[in-house]
Amino acid sequence: MWLSARTAAVLLLVLFVSSGCRKEKKLTANLNVENKVAVRSVQLFYESSEMTLVAERRDVPLPENPGGAIPVVLRELLKGSANESIPRLFPADTVLRAAYLLPEGTVLVDLTGPTLTEGWSTGSHQELMAVYSVVQTMTTNFSEARRVRFLLNGTPAETMGGHIALSRPVGPVPGAVPAR
Repeated sequence: MWLSARTAAVLLLVLFVSSGCRKEKKLTANLNVENKVAVRSVQLFYESSEMTLVAERRDVPLPENPGGAIPVVLRELLKGSANESIPRLFPADTVLRAAYLLPEGTVLVDLTGPTLTEGWSTGSHQELMAVYSVVQTMTTNFSEARRVRFLLNGTPAETMGGHIALSRPVGPVPGAVPAR
């Protein structure tokens, strides 16, 4: 079917005008602007002298999107407390490989490092505090996060140190953080 010259001209004009109506957003060279990075206050959970978890506030440059912010917060947590008298919860050689927020609210946390890979010989209390420091930090700072699933070297973790079962996602335990 052939179009008349007039119909073809009208169609071309409509296409030309409609293509000019879409404004492309120009990207800046600054990724912090594009990702809406701003300094935000987060709560990182470390073990207190009462052997429970206590929040430590820290101001961290974070992207607005939780998918981008979660790894930043976890790396900050793995650095350890700013208070030097509080011992590290994870081995010093622990590295965050990746972290993802799944649509149903599970945060996948993939950890690695020589100590975790070769077998972390720690006590049950320290392993429990390490696991729940991650869970509490994620569920407190990200409303979408409901639980944490741990991976070691990209595979589902059964345990980190031989004491705490991690074969299923771990949710927060209200008693781990005392009410203030």
